[in-house]
Amino acid sequence: MVSREVEFFHKQTESNINKARQGGIVLTSFLDEAQLAYIHTLHSKDIRIECDGGFDDAEHKRVLFLPLSLDVPTFKIKVYKIVYNTRYLELNHRKILGTLMNLGIKRESIGDIVCTGQGVFFACTEEISAYIQREFKTISGVAVELEEVEERVQIKRELREEKHIVSSLRLDVVIASAYKLSRNEASEMITEGLVQINHTECLSISKQVSENDVISVRHKGRIYVGNIGGKTKSDRLVLHLKFLV
Repeated sequence: MVSREVEFFHKQTESNINKARQGGIVLTSFLDEAQLAYIHTLHSKDIRIECDGGFDDAEHKRVLFLPLSLDVPTFKIKVYKIVYNTRYLELNHRKILGTLMNLGIKRESIGDIVCTGQGVFFACTEEISAYIQREFKTISGVAVELEEVEERVQIKRELREEKHIVSSLRLDVVIASAYKLSRNEASEMITEGLVQINHTECLSISKQVSENDVISVRHKGRIYVGNIGGKTKSDRLVLHLKFLV
């Protein structure tokens, strides 16, 4: 069953396609992977559909709908590096996003937030960039500065691998093991629509997980399912999971 939010997005996408067919250009805000996955299923021969997130291999991207006869204009994306004193502040995705949301900025105005050995970066829409430069001055009470990045940032996503022993490959079992939750807690997250498999919402707690699946759990993170090995002496499964560091 499709949620109202998803149904609205599908109708909005159809409207964007029709505008492009009539000669218009539509630039969306940043879309998440589930929304992008839907757009990638659309095969239109009479318009162009292009996307970019400001980073190579970005997970959140803006999408352009435009006539075939037109060149692709700018995606209007700004990428900033956060400069801060590492002695007084440790940054992560949640802390940065929370600070931006507290400024009244909508999630769809922010693209990827990347914490790597190269530094800490985030993308945003050009339309909101002046406001961010003016208001984004501290994180957790510690002063920060923003440097606009002109060159394309190459993201190197670091993964941490863990071995889990599970009783089955049911989705609730895997999530409970991955995040050290009770089965009830994992089941509630699934039925509340907080879990996606391969960028599609999954409401079935008994859904069977397979190798190479990508499981996204809102407020928790993402799990990459690796090798599903043999069984232990107690007839339990050996499951290799990878997490973004």
